[in-house]
Amino acid sequence: MGFLARIFPWIGGLFISGVFLDSLRFKFTGHPTPRHIFTTLRDWSGIDLFYPAGPWIIGSAELTASLLLIGLPVIFLLTKNIQAMKISQWFGAGVAFVTMSGAIFFHLFTPLSIYTPIEWSADGTQILKQAPSLFIAACISWVCALIIGLIRMPAGLGLLRR
Repeated sequence: MGFLARIFPWIGGLFISGVFLDSLRFKFTGHPTPRHIFTTLRDWSGIDLFYPAGPWIIGSAELTASLLLIGLPVIFLLTKNIQAMKISQWFGAGVAFVTMSGAIFFHLFTPLSIYTPIEWSADGTQILKQAPSLFIAACISWVCALIIGLIRMPAGLGLLRR
């Protein structure tokens, strides 16, 4: 396996995990940005599950993906269980890919749009600034997850064949 195929699952996994783990402080604390995102989706769709449960559900998926992409693979690498490391990264890439596919879909095809709030008034009620940064991070994470999934596919398919 080439150098890039050996190193990319770690570099891409670190990027994805960095994005996902950083967002947890917003999703799990009731910050105005995820509240805005998920209430917009709730109001658009009429599905009450989007808020208040949405940030918790997506945050849990992102935490799971991070553990599968980096946390468990580090443990497996230290114990020299290379096959388990590859399988864990394959599953983590799958969770990240599905999660980011949903994010990209909702940014593109709902009133959410690619511009989301990044700055709020002191009381958290007025949007002061919007940017496409969350959408861009979702797209980069999606590409990284796709590449990791393809690189680790032989290990994942090997598990499914057993």
